[in-house]
Amino acid sequence: MAAGCKDEVSKNPKPQVSDYPRNETLYIGGFDWAPPTTFNPLDPDPNFPSDGNIRLMYESLLAYNQLTGNLDPMLADSYSQTDSSITVHLDTRAKWNNGEPVTPEDVIYSFRIDSILPTSHHNNWKHIKTISADSENHITFHLAANRNPLMVLNAITETSILPKSVFEPLIKSAKTGKTYNMEKILIFKNENKPIASGPYILKNYAPDQIVLERVENYWRTSKYGGKKPAPKYIIHPIYDGNDNFNNAMVRGNLDVSSIYLPRIWEKTKDSIRAWSRVEPYHLPSTITALVIATTKEPFNNVNFRRALAHAIDFEKIKARAVSNYTPPIQPGFILPFGPEKKYFYKEDADEFGYGYNTEKAREILAEAGFSWNEEGKLLDKKKKPVRSLSIECPQGWTDWIEAINVIIESFEEIGITAVPKIVDYGIWDMDLRRGTFDLAMKTPPSENSIANPWNRFYQMLNSTASKPVGEESYANQGRFQDDEINQLLNDIPTISDEDSLTQAYRELNKLFMQTVPVLPLMYRPATFYQFSTKHWTNFPTEENPYAPPNNLIVATGVSALWEIVPVKPQGNQ
Repeated sequence: MAAGCKDEVSKNPKPQVSDYPRNETLYIGGFDWAPPTTFNPLDPDPNFPSDGNIRLMYESLLAYNQLTGNLDPMLADSYSQTDSSITVHLDTRAKWNNGEPVTPEDVIYSFRIDSILPTSHHNNWKHIKTISADSENHITFHLAANRNPLMVLNAITETSILPKSVFEPLIKSAKTGKTYNMEKILIFKNENKPIASGPYILKNYAPDQIVLERVENYWRTSKYGGKKPAPKYIIHPIYDGNDNFNNAMVRGNLDVSSIYLPRIWEKTKDSIRAWSRVEPYHLPSTITALVIATTKEPFNNVNFRRALAHAIDFEKIKARAVSNYTPPIQPGFILPFGPEKKYFYKEDADEFGYGYNTEKAREILAEAGFSWNEEGKLLDKKKKPVRSLSIECPQGWTDWIEAINVIIESFEEIGITAVPKIVDYGIWDMDLRRGTFDLAMKTPPSENSIANPWNRFYQMLNSTASKPVGEESYANQGRFQDDEINQLLNDIPTISDEDSLTQAYRELNKLFMQTVPVLPLMYRPATFYQFSTKHWTNFPTEENPYAPPNNLIVATGVSALWEIVPVKPQGNQ
């Protein structure tokens, strides 16, 4: 994930202590890797804190809470839904940092941007028919004919609300006829006193760091009893690799980091810990899996896929690839803990699932007509050697590469030869989209979302969103086809009765385990979360879960900024 332009990046940036007192400054790392170039939220890859679901500068209407599975207030203070619409109430206190109110017009225009420009949220408009507002700050999202309230709720939580006064003139200036020149829009770097609604604003930046400053008149302080966020400054240093981020943690130069830090139990002596003090240390919320090219030989044979599922040594992946930062993997595509636990049935996993069992894998293959030669290599039904398989992932993703090494060793035990295919990120991404791979690592989707587990299944299995091999597809990249699964994926978003919803998910997960269209390998956090208590304390933890482990910057995790405490008392608050 490291970006280019590393020549100007300091391996050890030294903050100006006089400008940023340590007991007023929180150092966060792992969200930017190269010298910053733009803070325009319409850019495909803007710098911290304008990217993704970071809510320090730009806020959303609602925010997903990983701990509860609920949507918490942000710019909106409540929401309701019917069969045909979702209505939010924009908090009447909401203001931009220039003192102007955040209005329904700002909200509607922010969503309209995604309908007219090729942004990362453009596809949300497949699910939204129109958006309207009334004079009492109610904003209603009317669902499109292909009714999917899950994806509309997800859009409401992931869309940054932008000031119309800033972005409407910019976008109008880029319009030519019915089209928009994105290059003109992206010239705007948004680096000089951005107008935003969040608790922090961009102060300055350099090749080696990004500095945010607290908004002293932030509109939500009343929610926190009039308190301001504890850090006056938030600084994101720019390092050029995982090792340098991790070394900064050990030295106390970083307070919070999202970088994979191996063997965290050894870092207690350095005042570093994660969400939990015991395995799996981090709070998992996603599933990293092997995408299978199901239209290719030999993967188009369901028994071959089932044999692969029994062949993999999942415990070895857990230990070698991710320092035991994952609970033992269970069959299926539903998390057996957290908000999704109510949809997981252990008895179904035992009956229809799989686990590491080499003999069972061989038995399945033999019953399906496969055999082995004298050297122990697998032969197909025509007694020809099964071809070598490739397993693909991006360069530098060391935990995934180690998982691939374990899988290769596992396959060898049942006579299958596999080789790693470690490529540039762009090549891996393009191979997935075009379907030109055998097996490829992927985490679908990578963000916590109220739309899960439905969205996880949809991204990987929905054949209506798929394309033939060779054409680019952003969903179902394994090109899997199953009419029953498609029907369940179509039905689930519209089911309001909880018992019926639970039964639908149960059927979906059973079909998944029986057909093995994807091979789940490990549970992972959306982002790793570890913190140092050398300069700040009272971080959210498993023992003190007052906020989710979102690095104090993502979604509802920002509430932790009001609760952390400097080790050296501050004298100016």
